[in-house]
Amino acid sequence: MKRIGIALVSAFAVAALAASPAFAAKKAAHKVSCKEIKAAVDSGKTPDEVSKDMNVSAKTVKNCTTPSTKHHKSTHKAS
Repeated sequence: MKRIGIALVSAFAVAALAASPAFAAKKAAHKVSCKEIKAAVDSGKTPDEVSKDMNVSAKTVKNCTTPSTKHHKSTHKAS
């Protein structure tokens, strides 16, 4: 009988911990697309303003607004 009680108390403690506000805040991620970030920068906002307003990191803003340096060239030679 004690084992069942301990198991129930343990399960309740785990459920209470998983439902805490700290864990809920981490799970509820705010998704912002690069299209939205580019539109905000194009409207005249600075990258710092965009990162604060949209709650994204400066690195995310930079990655979305910097042109890609990858070139998609084929490795095949024309004959």
